[in-house]
Amino acid sequence: MSWEAQRLTSKTPAEVYRVLGPHGCDDLFRQAIATAWRETPEETRTFKGVKQRFFECFTRNFNIWRSIKKPTPEAFFDDFRPHDNVEAFLRQAMVLSWMMMPRTGGRDFKSTFAILKRLYDRNVEAWEEDQATFAGEKKKNPKSAAPKPMKALIAKKSIKKVVKKGLKKK
Repeated sequence: MSWEAQRLTSKTPAEVYRVLGPHGCDDLFRQAIATAWRETPEETRTFKGVKQRFFECFTRNFNIWRSIKKPTPEAFFDDFRPHDNVEAFLRQAMVLSWMMMPRTGGRDFKSTFAILKRLYDRNVEAWEEDQATFAGEKKKNPKSAAPKPMKALIAKKSIKKVVKKGLKKK
């Protein structure tokens, strides 16, 4: 274990949060995407190909993560490919998602599954949007590209009123 990892593993979730911020896991996912892009040979680099590599790496690591019965440092790094930098960023994000969960009231390891799935979906959606923007591709309809949780919030009348009031002020 590196000295940085040792330093962080000895901290409480609140201390880890203060050091890495609420965007810590998201930042590691973005670094994994960027690494997947940069490490793909230029002559074979396509958005579709790199996206597939990222998907395969996430799926492999997520399946390993889901198979953990008891969260321990050893279990977190079972079947880890140490020379795969994309995997390293993803595995760090997975561990960090567990480390940053508040310990008060008990924390459930299975809660990390939903967090990690949402991080993956959110980052891939943003990446696809960036691809459409900068590659001059046809953009998706913004209404259909809205994250599902926001659609659910807007469906509630109380939220619609707040949104309408906020729009009228502008």
